Amino acid sequence: MISSKFNFQIFNLSNLESTNSYALELLKTKKVKEGSVFRSDFQSNGKGQQGKSWESEQGKNLLFSLVISPGLLIENQFLISQCVALGLKNYLDSLAVGKVEVKWPNDILINRRKVAGILIENTVEGKLISNSIIGIGLNVNQTQFETYERAAISLKQLSLADFNLDLELANLLSFIKSTFREYNIYGKSYIQTHYLESLYGFHQAVLLEDKLGTFKGKIAQVANHGIIQVWRNGKLCSYDLKELKFIA
Repeated sequence: MISSKFNFQIFNLSNLESTNSYALELLKTKKVKEGSVFRSDFQSNGKGQQGKSWESEQGKNLLFSLVISPGLLIENQFLISQCVALGLKNYLDSLAVGKVEVKWPNDILINRRKVAGILIENTVEGKLISNSIIGIGLNVNQTQFETYERAAISLKQLSLADFNLDLELANLLSFIKSTFREYNIYGKSYIQTHYLESLYGFHQAVLLEDKLGTFKGKIAQVANHGIIQVWRNGKLCSYDLKELKFIA
């Protein structure tokens, strides 16, 4: 069970190297209350999946880390990612600004352009995850992007409107908490099914690349620990986080 009874406490910070790094350092020195949210207007070294950086203009986007205490077995750690990705997707669906998809492992696309990224870092005690730092970067009011491999987009570009970052943060956190609640009520298979159905490339051919080269493949399944299974030339192949790349 992932707790959904905590209250959010938001700490607004003007400039950090990384909200995830900040939260992790706090966890090393003192107890951090579950539901704590560390938000920064700017990150000088924002962290993305697989060591990539996250580009963001000062005060334009949502950059934050949420701390929870899931108490899950280590082998179920990807469930946290699935819940958070679905919470983000549900929030974006509520805005009705385009087709929202999850790109494995933890990017969020709108109309096949990157609008958000998730980075989750866990601390472990024995066989259980004691704390999870859920880092999220969401493109909100920025309109120019340069460094992403996949073309990026923001909510402002999609809607032609400015967004109040405080209101959107509260709204997004509410959707994430609701997804944790759904997991507790309906169970693991419910979350896994909805996550799979939300994936970019699920049962549709997309251009991928592995160590053998580029190919058109279809996602078949994602395991508890995040391993993805893809149909490649009629053969079901399994890939870990750094073994498969989406080309288009």
